[in-house]
This record gives sequence, structure tokens and C-alpha cells, in this order.
Amino acid sequence: MKKLLPERRRERPQIIVTNLIDVILLLVFFFMVTSSFARDTRRLPIDVPRASSGAVIEGETLTFQVNKTGGITLRGEALDLDQVGLRVKEYLAEDPNRGILVEADQGAEYGHVVRVLDAIRTAGGTAIGLSTRIQ
Repeated sequence: MKKLLPERRRERPQIIVTNLIDVILLLVFFFMVTSSFARDTRRLPIDVPRASSGAVIEGETLTFQVNKTGGITLRGEALDLDQVGLRVKEYLAEDPNRGILVEADQGAEYGHVVRVLDAIRTAGGTAIGLSTRIQ
């Protein structure tokens, strides 16, 4: 007796990895690009003053924050003036021309900000900036 349909050879299932590699490569590029925009989010809400002139600092900086009461923080960790000097020395060990930024609340006393700047200079910091918001 003749069969109506010819016999088919069963092919083994295969996984095509070309498309999978493309998707993984795109994900790697995506995460590489987005991670370059990541910033340190452990900051206190500081109300920095506005200024009509200013420059954007490119690259990595060590950012100290001074709140209204004169408290000093670095990456969310409270510091005193002696610790500021130690952190600056550690930071400048690789390159003495690295940037240091001070974010001071506009309600902070001038003396608190000057003490932080003095501690940074005493520890060897030369490229110091004060953070402002552009109007």
C-alpha cells in the first residue's frame, strides 16, 4: 500500500545562538554606558547657593558637604576636621592635582566652610572648588 505523505526525517532541535549573542552584547553595551553616568547617591540634601558664573568640573572629585549646623560629611559618612585631612591625603596619594569639591549649604556659617577649606589645603589639596547652582 502506498503512503499518502512521504516519510519525514526527524531533525534534532538546535539552539541558534547568533541572536542570543547579539542580545547579550547589546545588554553589555547598555550597562557599560549607563554605569558611566552613575553618581554617588549617598549625599545629604544641601541647598547650595546660586551663581551666575561657574564652570562644570569634569572627572572624578572628592566632595565634602557642609550642612547648616557645620557638620561635615563625605559620601554620607559624618567626619570631623582631622578626618577631612586624612581623607584628602589618601585621595591625593595617586595624583596631587586631583579635584576636591566643597558643597556648603547657603545657610552654613562662613567660619565652618573656611575651616573645611583650611583642612583641605593643609592636607595638600590645591585644586579646590566650591559647588553652586547655575542661575
